[in-house]
Amino acid sequence: MTHLNQRQIMGDSLDFLSKYHSICNKLKKRFLRKPNVAEASDQFAALATECEQKELWQYAGLCSLDAAKCQGTLENIFSELNFLVKAGREFLVADKKDKDIGCPSMGQENTQAAISCFGHALARCHNQSGFNTMSAGLALELALALDSTPAGIQQLRKAIDIFPTTKAISTLVSYHIKQSDYVSALQILNDFIDFIESYINAGARGNYSVILHRCEVTRVLLLLILQPSPQRLAPSLAQVLEKYAWIEETANNDFNMSEDELLLLQSLVLACQSHDYQALLELEGELWPYLNAEQKELLHKLIQVLTTQ
Repeated sequence: MTHLNQRQIMGDSLDFLSKYHSICNKLKKRFLRKPNVAEASDQFAALATECEQKELWQYAGLCSLDAAKCQGTLENIFSELNFLVKAGREFLVADKKDKDIGCPSMGQENTQAAISCFGHALARCHNQSGFNTMSAGLALELALALDSTPAGIQQLRKAIDIFPTTKAISTLVSYHIKQSDYVSALQILNDFIDFIESYINAGARGNYSVILHRCEVTRVLLLLILQPSPQRLAPSLAQVLEKYAWIEETANNDFNMSEDELLLLQSLVLACQSHDYQALLELEGELWPYLNAEQKELLHKLIQVLTTQ
């Protein structure tokens, strides 16, 4: 069965190369005759679809990229953008498929090809008015595919610079947390909370209070993990811990927390400040239902840090 699959793949590859070179030859300039670029673009697009159906994703990406180049020659920017993004997505699928079967490329050719396609699309969007949202969306899509790698973080920052969204900023915080860069995560999160509060104060509607609640809990956990000295702690961050250090202030709840959750967070802050490790272990189980997966990981990290000191 394995030999049959290999022979099928080789046959499909040879068939692709034959069709691909045939289309490329039509684009060569000949004496007194211009190449039919529009026809070549249609044929590249059709061949890309055929490759997708056969799950030859790298070849599909190559054909979509050539179709984009043809549309660029014809100055059809919308079609060029569509093919560039399509090619980028196909290269990303090719990369994922290679990883799924345990054969990742050492040179990461498909990843680099995807970054190049999305990058070219972003450059084309940059030259057009009113394309900011689309540009930010493309950068975010690529960042999500690249995960918490340096390249993924770079794309997220690019998306935020173009058009900041709660999705992009929240993802950037999560990526820094995955990399154990808690300082960067806290800095971004603190600015993000200020940003959301300004929106709420301006009368914005939406699920901002839910986002604010989640961010506040994560910020408290990050502060407790980092344990910054008072001299290095910004006044705004010092106030964050202070409001959880005084049980009398339970009525002052600006983040829509239940009374139980607020009391548990206050207990957590006090346990960390007093180095009460037994209380920490007991609080872990009690806080668990209130935390998302990322916050549970942070709480576990906090307990590790404090119990190994």
